Amino acid sequence: MGQNPTGMSSSAYDKAFALFEKGQVKETLIEIDSALAKEPQNPALHNLRGLAAARLGHSDDAAKSFDKVIELLPRAALGYNNLATLHSQLEHYAEAASLFSKALAREPNNFTALEGLGATLAVLHKYQDAAPYLAKAWSTHPEDFRAGYEWARTLHELHRPAEAQKVLRQLTPPQDASLTAQFYKLSGAVAEQSGDREGASRFYARAYELAPSAFETYLALVRTSIGAGNSAQSLPPAPASLSAEQHFALGLLFASAGDYAQAVPEFEETLRMEPTSYSTSYNLALAYKQTGKAQLAIEVIERAIARRATGELYNFLGSLEEEAGHYVDAIHHYQRAVEVEPANEQFYFDLGAEYLIHFTFEPALEVFQLGTQKFPRSARQHIGSGLAYFSLRRYREAAESFLSALEIDPSSPTTFKAWNALPPFVGLAEWETIRPRLETLAKLHPQNAQVLYCYAAALFRHSISSHSQSALTLVQSLLERAIRLKPGFAEAQLELATLYQIRGQFEKAVANFLEAIRLNPDSDQAHYRLAQTYRNLNQLDAAERELVRYVELSRNRRDKLAQTRSTITQFVLAQPPSSAVSPGPAEGAPHR
Repeated sequence: MGQNPTGMSSSAYDKAFALFEKGQVKETLIEIDSALAKEPQNPALHNLRGLAAARLGHSDDAAKSFDKVIELLPRAALGYNNLATLHSQLEHYAEAASLFSKALAREPNNFTALEGLGATLAVLHKYQDAAPYLAKAWSTHPEDFRAGYEWARTLHELHRPAEAQKVLRQLTPPQDASLTAQFYKLSGAVAEQSGDREGASRFYARAYELAPSAFETYLALVRTSIGAGNSAQSLPPAPASLSAEQHFALGLLFASAGDYAQAVPEFEETLRMEPTSYSTSYNLALAYKQTGKAQLAIEVIERAIARRATGELYNFLGSLEEEAGHYVDAIHHYQRAVEVEPANEQFYFDLGAEYLIHFTFEPALEVFQLGTQKFPRSARQHIGSGLAYFSLRRYREAAESFLSALEIDPSSPTTFKAWNALPPFVGLAEWETIRPRLETLAKLHPQNAQVLYCYAAALFRHSISSHSQSALTLVQSLLERAIRLKPGFAEAQLELATLYQIRGQFEKAVANFLEAIRLNPDSDQAHYRLAQTYRNLNQLDAAERELVRYVELSRNRRDKLAQTRSTITQFVLAQPPSSAVSPGPAEGAPHR
């Protein structure tokens, strides 16, 4: 404040101020009260009295003194600034902002008011409002660390990292270790915001060296160090005496980065401190699973179920038993998940999928039929039902199930893949039933290449089966539209090439077969049909080459059962997992 912030000269003030600077605050107040008895209208004495009272924690006394300064110097910023600072220290930020504003109304270029108002608005998360005050404060005093720090912090919060970095580079960290730690922590946050994880890691490491008990800084150091590709082994030790929550946070951070080996001890320590923690048990079991310790994972979940049996835990246990090769136990636990939480669609899917991948198709069908009744808008329940029907050679029902899935989610690659396996097995009568639904779907989704292709393929199969050529022009139009919408559509290219072949347009057929092969070199049918077309063109050498390639590819094809297994496996793998979420359970959010 200076010895005479009001510009008034007073020997009493000078004596009191000297005591204040020496830290003799009580003596300061005695001296001031004595002086005020003689000079009751001296604003400098009232101001110093407010500062001394505030230092002693006598907030009400301090506020009265600053109010008196405002009364005696109503056009000066001094009283407003000090009263605002007092309110800020008491975390009365709205009052502080109002008082700093009043100070600026009296002295628009007052540095203390500019910095104080900007910093206070930033505390209130009003960063856009704070920006002009802090920018002006720093531009007038670029040597002031606090003004520069607050301005850089506000720029960071406004997602302007390049500008924040420019300010930080011009600041000289103070001697105070805690302030320097804050400086490096902010520098790390700004570097991280800029995408420079390596630089952020270095800044956070420096901040952590200066404040080794700061857990949030350590967490940021771990996050950026792992993000930069550095080994977790190179990290310094965590702060001592972490809480269960802090160990858990570290475990989640390591797990989310895929470093389950580092996550395990953090979760183990959390569970030691909180033995009944549901979320910790779940995440520890998941970490054990990911590190190849399936039996430990099973034991953790079994203990958790003994405390609190949920469908989620039973479902997870089912996946662990399946992975361990215990099929019967896995089925039992999946069934228990459904019984405990019958409203959870995921659990029905997992139980049905477990039956499917072990070729127990009748039970799978029962589960998925119930699943489609309870969750009629779940495309994957209909696909699962369709796969079970398909495996039981009930192709009409399979077609209806796949079509229901297509109607629910016409853009799903999984639905399309399942549907596309059907045509060779569907008879003329079935196509008669399916065609109107596909026509309606195509009208509803005229820009969906998959839907257009499915409708075209159905029309094409029906035309071939019924020996009718009347629909082939529409088939060609649909396929050409599908290819325009999705140029890399190998199936549509193959279908269009086959249409050209049947129509005797062999040159066009060759071009489309070659494009289909370019998009999918392993298509045995494309090579086989191209060979036929070359033979029709009397290009026998080319036909022979394609037949050789067809034989090579078809030799690798599995029998119908194996093909079903492949289709089922791909379907199961394509679905969202119920337990492979490192930060927490199936919902993706940890809970304790």
